[in-house]
Amino acid sequence: MYAFVHIEKTAGTTLNSILRRSFGTRHCDVRLPVAKRFADRRDQRVCVEAADLRRVQRLYRRLRGIAGHNVKPYADLEAACPEIRFITLLRDPASRFRSHFLNRGEGPGRAEFERWIAQPWVHNWQTKMIAGEANAAKAIELIATRFGYVGLTERFDESLLLLGDWLQEPDFEPAYRPRNQLARKTRPRDKMRARIDMSYLELHEVRGQISDANAEDQRVYDYVLEHVYPRQQAAYAGNLENDVWHLKQLLAEVGTLSEPVSGRLMRNYVYKPLLHCQLV
Repeated sequence: MYAFVHIEKTAGTTLNSILRRSFGTRHCDVRLPVAKRFADRRDQRVCVEAADLRRVQRLYRRLRGIAGHNVKPYADLEAACPEIRFITLLRDPASRFRSHFLNRGEGPGRAEFERWIAQPWVHNWQTKMIAGEANAAKAIELIATRFGYVGLTERFDESLLLLGDWLQEPDFEPAYRPRNQLARKTRPRDKMRARIDMSYLELHEVRGQISDANAEDQRVYDYVLEHVYPRQQAAYAGNLENDVWHLKQLLAEVGTLSEPVSGRLMRNYVYKPLLHCQLV
């Protein structure tokens, strides 16, 4: 079973849409029970635990994988599924941090940025999503021992092929249309970016602030870039460069992509209501 650790602003929503479409009712966007949600902070550190996974397994009888912001490799999910292996996407820490700020900050201006970066909970986000704390050594050990796959946002198409190779599932279909892209959002804060000088984000001082706030993330990202990702590339069964080219050709022509109706019905009209009513 795969367990997708969904880290914000890494193209995780797009990947999750691929998993939903590929596996239908064999994939579950696992949610925290209502009682646990009140304890969850903005950094989503509360874990989906073995008991929560067992509830999912009672409903999703042919479960192939789970996904969610609260799926954590430091939880006890192996107690419910000993063969579980974690997967995730990582992104260049500075790029991810800027995107996270522009998506969730009060606004895109310099003053809003200073308030955002002054909050410790937004620092080293990727490391904390993996390890539960801003500890790169712990995150690296978890990646080395509990993860089956780690992709890179900057090499998204290639990462999809590597994931398919790791999954070894004939139902996996890597075609996609980008989801949840900041450039396509039209909230008031998004419209403000067209009226504000955003060049301050490229100032040496600001880049230094971002680097300092993501030092642990950078260590984790560099480890994956230098060790994990090359190993996945070397293990790929096929001509990776050629397959990436073919995937890009497919994506240039892709039309509407729909999740199976059965998957949507199971998630929205069975799993969520039963979980909310504490009936599962």
